[in-house]
Amino acid sequence: MKFPDKFPPGCSFVASFSGDEFVEFPDGRVFKASDDGAELVPVRSLPARGAAPMSEDGFLSCAAKSRAFAAKAA
Repeated sequence: MKFPDKFPPGCSFVASFSGDEFVEFPDGRVFKASDDGAELVPVRSLPARGAAPMSEDGFLSCAAKSRAFAAKAA
């Protein structure tokens, strides 16, 4: 799924201690931000352990930083 500019109301955002960021949509679908920050990759569930809630702004900021790093490396 292409990375949106804004998420619908009711989404939950989580950062794992392994460095991945996740979003859960209100319908229960869960995605992980791709390493390059350009896409959302479907996953089965949020991390069961080792994660902390984050804001939508934080999630979007992490993705933007990943996109900038990927562009610089290309």
